[in-house]
Amino acid sequence: MKQWEKIAEGFQKGTIVDLSPTLENGIPKWPTHPPVVIDGRIITHEHDGSYCQILNMGEHSGAHVDVPAHVIPELMDRTVETFPGDMVCGPAIKYDLYKLGAKPGERISKEAILSLEEEMGDAAKEGDIVLLNYGWQQYWTNTGAWKYFACNEPGLSEEVCEMFAQRKVKAVGSDTIACDTPQVDGVALPAYGHEKYWLPNNIFIMEMIMNMDKLPTRSFFMAIPLKIKNGSGSPIRPLAIID
Repeated sequence: MKQWEKIAEGFQKGTIVDLSPTLENGIPKWPTHPPVVIDGRIITHEHDGSYCQILNMGEHSGAHVDVPAHVIPELMDRTVETFPGDMVCGPAIKYDLYKLGAKPGERISKEAILSLEEEMGDAAKEGDIVLLNYGWQQYWTNTGAWKYFACNEPGLSEEVCEMFAQRKVKAVGSDTIACDTPQVDGVALPAYGHEKYWLPNNIFIMEMIMNMDKLPTRSFFMAIPLKIKNGSGSPIRPLAIID
């Protein structure tokens, strides 16, 4: 059987889980980033003979991927279009961090992660995509309460970020707005994954991943970033294949 036939068979026999939020007006955004603006009133069947919406949004809107150029001035040559299209595709392992009860501004320790891995009977290894389920999707909204999701989240200790880097994982994604970054009431603490261990080592970061409660511990994850010239990142539509 050829490789493409194996992939086609996997799609046919597996269950596809959509891990993306819907892009719509009013969804959470990092406070300094532009909002998502979608306008369907301009190009209409009545006026133009077809319907087409206008999209205006930043590269880090909805589910998206960060690349090194996003936060590291010395790595402006590592923009999103310089990486292969499968940069965030591969075997994935989910960590149900909500079980640890971390609050906004708190860091989850290495000891807590190792204990969770013992309970899982599994651990991230080289080439894996790590999915961190903080349980933060419960705060996702396009109402006036969006700022809580955007300005409050638990994060990871420096030791955890270093551990995943030492294991040579491919990417790390979360259901929060800044993955490893603890923040409370809009005050963000240092982001060791972004700044020191992950992005500098081409370990990509994905944020605002949804529906991880539908995933088993192991799955196959796939998402394709847009090929944006000089892109600091890109919106993605993440999917997972499960048995």
